[in-house]
Amino acid sequence: MDVSDFSNVEFSATDWVNKIFTDKSADQQSKEATVTSLVSKLQLYVQQVNEKIEDTSQEILYSLPSIMKDVQNLQGQAVTLKSSISEVEREIAAVQEETSSGIDRLEYLDNLKTQLQIAKQGLQESDSWGALTTELEDLLERNDITTACDKLMALQQSLIAQKSLPGQVERTQQVEDFKNRLEALASIPVVQSFTSGNLDDAKKYVKIFDSMDRSKQLKHYYRSVQKSNLQRQWAEILELAENSNSDRFLRDFYDLLLENCQKQAKWCNSVFSDPDQAVYTISELLVSLQPSRETAIQAALKRSNEKLQVLREVSAANVHFSQMLQSQLEGKSILQEPSLSKAIFGYFSSFMGQYLDLEQNTLAQNVANLSLTHNSSSANAKVIFWMDEAIKRCEEITQNCAIGTLVTILNDIFKAYLEKYRKAQKQIEISRSNQLEQQDWSSLQICISLMKLVGELKLHLEDIENKIESAVLALDEDLTANRTFRYQITTKREEKDFRRLLQVIKENNKRSLFPSVLENLQPLCGEIHDTLLAIIFAPIEGHLKQVSTQDLFNQSNATSDLPDYSFIPLEYITLIGQYILTLPQHLEPLLISQSDALKTSLELSDTKYGKDANSADILLSLIADECCALYQEQISALTILSKSGVKQLATDIEYLGSVFEELGLSLGTNLQQTVTLLRAPSDKYLQISAGMDIRLVTKIKQIREIATIE
Repeated sequence: MDVSDFSNVEFSATDWVNKIFTDKSADQQSKEATVTSLVSKLQLYVQQVNEKIEDTSQEILYSLPSIMKDVQNLQGQAVTLKSSISEVEREIAAVQEETSSGIDRLEYLDNLKTQLQIAKQGLQESDSWGALTTELEDLLERNDITTACDKLMALQQSLIAQKSLPGQVERTQQVEDFKNRLEALASIPVVQSFTSGNLDDAKKYVKIFDSMDRSKQLKHYYRSVQKSNLQRQWAEILELAENSNSDRFLRDFYDLLLENCQKQAKWCNSVFSDPDQAVYTISELLVSLQPSRETAIQAALKRSNEKLQVLREVSAANVHFSQMLQSQLEGKSILQEPSLSKAIFGYFSSFMGQYLDLEQNTLAQNVANLSLTHNSSSANAKVIFWMDEAIKRCEEITQNCAIGTLVTILNDIFKAYLEKYRKAQKQIEISRSNQLEQQDWSSLQICISLMKLVGELKLHLEDIENKIESAVLALDEDLTANRTFRYQITTKREEKDFRRLLQVIKENNKRSLFPSVLENLQPLCGEIHDTLLAIIFAPIEGHLKQVSTQDLFNQSNATSDLPDYSFIPLEYITLIGQYILTLPQHLEPLLISQSDALKTSLELSDTKYGKDANSADILLSLIADECCALYQEQISALTILSKSGVKQLATDIEYLGSVFEELGLSLGTNLQQTVTLLRAPSDKYLQISAGMDIRLVTKIKQIREIATIE
């Protein structure tokens, strides 16, 4: 049993008892013995504690008189100390009253002494001013720059000492004059030290100019020397480029600048403790070059036949130089200065519009010189290649800043190219009209080829749109992030075209980036498709025109009593049937390995091709519909037929229906009703014609000369 448990502040008798019995795992008899033992121990502990309390109480009672006496002594000492403090305070107050006037007098005398010393020093400086100026004049006459600098520093100290004396303005001006003379005297050796790169001399002049508070002017001398040297090398590079007809002059000069900047940065850090001076030199030099970069580039453009290549090389030089310079200056604050980026890229904005004009003229001339043939995909391939190259050049020359305006140019170029297809279609139309109603399988294949080529163009146009969309979004990201080390959109025209293009892309409504191209593409496909149908339908049309001739039916099988099976189709309809049955083999490009390009073109020409059915089947169904419509039109032109003529016409229509059925087609509703009305007995005509087209019913009644309908 641990007695220390009872001294715990959070002691709980219940917990303590539970803990004691938890530790005991014996039987009931053992637990009773444990309790008896614990009670005996607790009684003993209580007795010992009571005895200890009684002994302690007795000791306290015996010591109380001594404690009271000590308290009384402390009270007396406190009263005595308080009295002593009051006496000291009275003595201090008396001393302060007696000495206050003396302290004021001492302060006055001390201030007077200080003023006298200042006046004395001023008089001494005034006396030495003349001597210093005389000595400085002599040193400047002897070109002793170092000693003259020391005297000038002394003169400046003298000027400071005399600031409260009359004539300070004149003395200040005199010091400035000496500084100007010393700077002028030092300028020649300063330039020499900067030109030669003499580190020791340069450091000496840094100290001299720092002492005159003219370090800014010294750095200006340094930059002037560097710019003069680089300007000379720029002229040499231009002369060499002109003699060799090279367009790499700007890249060569930029390489020189990078090498010089890296070398001079270390030198400037040693001399000025400011490596950025080398970069400031570049920034100032680029905007002051003579001849300017603009002039040099214009000269290169004049002497070159590949003007776009010149601009591509020049722009690539700008971008490469900026990237290398950023790498050299990584982490330095000077990269954030707009003047540096503007010095590299700003001048090139004048060539943006010139680039667009060159691009437009080049593309227009290429398309104008392009010959379009019905079976040549090379024309499309060339145009798409030119478009892709134009997009690449826009990235390489303008970093896509001109992409908005370029899209407008490409739009016009596409339209001009589509005009060649329209002319080809017109030529086919003229050729078809000259052949009238003859079969022209060659023109048919030409039309199919043209439609395929137009479809190819549409698919390529979608690919180009995807490339342009990626370029526009990337440019928008750069402009939004305010990345300065790149070309910027500067003209209102380019800004307007870019924002318009960006809006179309972000609207995400599948609008084309070349709306006017689509406006021309769809009707062009429709016109070629119409010509295709006309070519296919021409022989059918020639044969069907015979139907309106009355004698065609009235002269054949004049005996009206012959049974229906005695009538055979006339030649005109059999020729039509034979022709229609040969169509699938001539439409093989639509049946076998149908290309996505042809499918695209057909869908543009007619919405029916948007279905899942085969394009050849759709084309055949269109031909069948046209055939039925023209056949019905020719039948409507008939006036009166004999009974045998009526049976013959019904036989011919049924034959056509059989041909259609073989191709998986069917007669039109009107022709089907026409056959029914032609075959209907006169006495049942009214009953059979119920629910049919009233105009058709009336017309067939007239042809059959059914007087009354009962």
